[in-house]
Amino acid sequence: MALFVLSLGLFIFSKMPAGLSAMLVVCLGILLGMPQDILYQSLEEHVIWLMIGAFIIGGVVETSGLLDRLIRWIEAKCTSGKRMNIFVFILVQILSLIIPSTSGRAAALLPVYQAFGNRFNSNRQYLGILMPVLILMGTNLSLIGAGSHIIGIGLLENQTDGSISYLQFLLWGFPFGIIIAIISLFMIKKFYMKPVEKISTENIIQYEKQPLTKKEKKAAVLISLTVILWITEPLHGFDIAFVTILMSLIMIMPKVDLIGWREAFNRVSWSLIFFVAGATALGNLLVKYKVLDVIQHQLYQVMHHVKLVNEFVPLVIIVVLTVTSHLYITSHTTRAVVFIPLLIVFGKMFGLNLTAVVFIALIGTNYCLTFPVSSKALLLFYENKERPFTIKQLMYLSLGIMPVYMLTMIVMYYVYWQYVGLALK
Repeated sequence: MALFVLSLGLFIFSKMPAGLSAMLVVCLGILLGMPQDILYQSLEEHVIWLMIGAFIIGGVVETSGLLDRLIRWIEAKCTSGKRMNIFVFILVQILSLIIPSTSGRAAALLPVYQAFGNRFNSNRQYLGILMPVLILMGTNLSLIGAGSHIIGIGLLENQTDGSISYLQFLLWGFPFGIIIAIISLFMIKKFYMKPVEKISTENIIQYEKQPLTKKEKKAAVLISLTVILWITEPLHGFDIAFVTILMSLIMIMPKVDLIGWREAFNRVSWSLIFFVAGATALGNLLVKYKVLDVIQHQLYQVMHHVKLVNEFVPLVIIVVLTVTSHLYITSHTTRAVVFIPLLIVFGKMFGLNLTAVVFIALIGTNYCLTFPVSSKALLLFYENKERPFTIKQLMYLSLGIMPVYMLTMIVMYYVYWQYVGLALK
């Protein structure tokens, strides 16, 4: 328990990289007498290999030229404010399904922001706010939308007999992600968008139409095949992590010629990988040494008199706790490490569906709009030399979107989630 508290303190209050903090705490545990295997086994978790493969595949999207081609096509077709909104929205949703990190998606969209900012100069600020917000809402679409999803599901698998597949997350998260992104788009449009005159095609840079290159065709086929294999996991039986690492290795092969070995591994966020490994090891220790049983007992002593007549009370507790968590824990992944084990204990105590508890909690922790430091996507745009928005503007926007986000989660539970396997009771 002391090691877990120490790790949380380092994650939240120190400036030390999260990956270094996690691994140092694991090593400290070994020095204090815990088995050395916990360090080695932390890198055996399938979520580690899933993330490595996903980062490499995200790199292939860029190096193959597919992303540049998509951006050029959008730039050529975008001649009005309406088209601008539609194309930006669709582009973010596509990237959210194939690029695994919010910072990676933000980096990919910065050239789009610059191009559209120059074309629609009066709406530069609007675009600078819209794009990172849509990136954050897009984390809800799929399992690889955020590293915290993988951490949370890993904790669920290690502490219970439950799990969430890629297809399940897509089925549950995609509708919510699209709905909340549309709501956010209309709210930001109302607050910040200025009238846009239709731009003549004569004033637009016309790119010569070129057929897909061999590299682009190979990348498109292999990425499409990867997504199909993710979705059809129940049919072929191969774990999503194995599929991801296999497809990434195929893309690295010299004869395939999509990305080099060294460049592929430079695309991997090793700090995040080691953070996930360390956090998973610490989570396993909580189970192995029965720390969670002690916490559950203490919670029971405090709350045993509480009677849950229906699922509304725990639903509201989970939603409010996780959505507001970014206000006091800035790291997205750390929020998952802190709250998922506690909410699993909470769910066990009241006999809740633990898969539903973890999924709803992950959707809640995805909200991190109030401060730039709460998300790398916000920070990348905020630190742009033009600084498209201020902290004050972001806080005001969050005051409007946060309650809507919570309400949408609750409505989604009652009209959709509880009917597709996520009923809490």
